[in-house]
Amino acid sequence: MRTNQSVRPWLVCLGGAIMLFSVMGLGSNVYSVYQPYIIAQNGFTNTQAAWIITTRSLFIVLGMLTAGGVCLRLGIRRACTGAMLLLALSRFLFGAAASLPAYLAAAAITGLAYSWGGMIPLSLLINSWFRDRNAFALGLASAGSGLATILIPAPLTWILQNQGLRQAFWTEAALVLVLTLLVLLLVRDTPAQLGLHPYCQAADQSAPPEPAVHPAPGGMSPLYWGLFLTAVFLTGAPTGIGISNVGVLYRTEGFDPGTVAALVSCVGLALMAGKMLYGELADRLGGRLASYLLYGLSLLSYVLLCMAPGGSRLIAFAAVTAFGLGLPLSNVSFSIWARDFLGDKGFARGLKWSQSLYALGIVAFGPVPGWLADRTGSYVASYALFGGMMALSFLFIILVYRRTGSGRPAA
Repeated sequence: MRTNQSVRPWLVCLGGAIMLFSVMGLGSNVYSVYQPYIIAQNGFTNTQAAWIITTRSLFIVLGMLTAGGVCLRLGIRRACTGAMLLLALSRFLFGAAASLPAYLAAAAITGLAYSWGGMIPLSLLINSWFRDRNAFALGLASAGSGLATILIPAPLTWILQNQGLRQAFWTEAALVLVLTLLVLLLVRDTPAQLGLHPYCQAADQSAPPEPAVHPAPGGMSPLYWGLFLTAVFLTGAPTGIGISNVGVLYRTEGFDPGTVAALVSCVGLALMAGKMLYGELADRLGGRLASYLLYGLSLLSYVLLCMAPGGSRLIAFAAVTAFGLGLPLSNVSFSIWARDFLGDKGFARGLKWSQSLYALGIVAFGPVPGWLADRTGSYVASYALFGGMMALSFLFIILVYRRTGSGRPAA
């Protein structure tokens, strides 16, 4: 019983990682590998192709607004496995698509899967299973999306080049179905369903732990609530659209397909490391300093990404490494900020609105990279815009942390 008490939460964490490997890693991050091939095979303009990402983002917003209710009605386990089945369906539809409306329909289903099996249910799951090392467990589980971006681009590029878009999408769909079965086996909504308690680092884990209490800090007025949500909104395009266009950025600048696949994989490796690093830093240093460090890496990455026309492979790999390390600001940070700024009682509300405003930011700017690329012949202008948006977001987060005085390490 004691061994099960200490091990089972980490198996649930593994199930969460597999879930995000699928809905976020395959559903969103790896999509940048497909984008150039979709454009070439269908004769789409960059603007038309950008609408695929925008449609996915629009349905992510709708999904985020309903994710909490879906989890409450169905239970987290059923909601997540249902979301993964939707993702598999979207991959079958992408493979069969022969027109822009068909691609948009598949993208819409992908957006719902991303929301109903993404960070909101994962955060609720980790909060249920972990009293101690909560931020680290969240970062570890969410690193699954980065693992997909490491492992999948190279074989996916081979399939795309040798067998085409349809076979690549349908192979991915089959993989998602297998992963859905694993999540169904590993995940349970609460420890109580198995007669267990949340994970804690106390010597006697067989005893029920005292509930952790995180009171809401003072100073979160409507003005600063607005600044917080605006900061989240501003991260949407730089991260959500930014990662989906890394591949086409470097392909447009003349990098060969093998190098582009390696760059996308490097983003995934850095993202995976960044999520675990962010969670560990948040547990040790507090959410404030951990967030400041990641913002610094993120801002550096946009400067380096704008140097893509120079053709330097060294700068390109440095750019995507810094980019990936800063990407946890688009997911893990929302759970940390919601607790820092709103406490336990406001956590679910803060998580819901931050995830929704993040997705809305992607929708609002979705067509912009393609529109700019059609007019300038490059995606560099978009990444310069993204850098400015992240700088403004950083400023607002600093103001909110200073106002609330939160985000310090636990005593």
